[in-house]
Amino acid sequence: MDIASIRNWFDTSVVLGNTPYAYLVALIAFGAALALLYIIKNIGIARLKALAEKTETDLDDLVISLIEKLRWFEYQLVALYVATRYLQRAPVFDTALKVLLLLVFTYRGITIVQDLLSYWINKIAAQRQLSGAARASVVNSTQIIMRALVWVAAVLFILDNLGVNISAVLTGLGIGGVAVALAAQAILGDLFNFFVILLDKPFNIGDFIVSDAVSGTIEHIGLKSTRIRSISGEMVVVSNSNLLGSRIRNYKDLTKRRVVFKTGVTYETKPELLRRIPSLIQEAVKSVPKSEFDRCNLYNCGDFSLDFETVYYLNEPDYAAYMAAHEKVLLALIESFAAAGAEMAYPTQTVLVKK
Repeated sequence: MDIASIRNWFDTSVVLGNTPYAYLVALIAFGAALALLYIIKNIGIARLKALAEKTETDLDDLVISLIEKLRWFEYQLVALYVATRYLQRAPVFDTALKVLLLLVFTYRGITIVQDLLSYWINKIAAQRQLSGAARASVVNSTQIIMRALVWVAAVLFILDNLGVNISAVLTGLGIGGVAVALAAQAILGDLFNFFVILLDKPFNIGDFIVSDAVSGTIEHIGLKSTRIRSISGEMVVVSNSNLLGSRIRNYKDLTKRRVVFKTGVTYETKPELLRRIPSLIQEAVKSVPKSEFDRCNLYNCGDFSLDFETVYYLNEPDYAAYMAAHEKVLLALIESFAAAGAEMAYPTQTVLVKK
């Protein structure tokens, strides 16, 4: 067989709708596309790894791990798609290849999105200084919800690309969603407020808070409720909605306490001694470490006492330490009053009897 005959056979023979020459071109395109993808993948990962070693952030490590998720079958599938562009294809083959590509790369997209969500959730948990069981609970619960949403979106994406009218599906989901939302309004409210706590950070694990519902130390933040160890020792479970619906005082970042207390002396106290009382109280306050005296004034003539108001600051966030320091202030004040001859007032009543 001469060269002309071979060339004629390549150009005119038809096998499954394509000439041998078309198959040869498609095979070359398949090999070239596959080789190009392998080179890009290997060189790209090598360059990224070299850059990642020079940086402190872990974002480039995440990008490398996402690229490495692509498998050889997926590269071969892309090369096959490129090769088939040079061939005459049956509609059935095009449809089957389209469905295969759609399913494979949608699944790969789901895994990549899930990894991105896990990275984001773990970053937030680390910023909130969650650890142990609390971190595992928050991360796992959030991942379950996010993954469910991603899978629902992926299914709708596949159905839409397959020509299914998803408007009716979305309408049904919308009606069903409204019904479910009405039936589980409280649960969904607690779930939404869980994400508010996670993102807005009104408190963290270990913070001491005072709210309208309860006062105590945060021990666990869950999807529906938050567990608080109260001052009296019992565990109090409060729904996230009720907790965020009340005013919350968080004492974690407290660095300076403002202390206000009142002192009453009897009306029989001489004016000279009344003028000395603010200085006596000031000395009592300054005798306690970490205290800053602000003011002391005679502010009221009460029913049975002359009332002084004292304000000072204590640079001590711990409540037990604050109580111990204030106790020292009051004891020093009582000693100073006793030494100066000032009598502290208590409720009395004088009765005048007309003869």
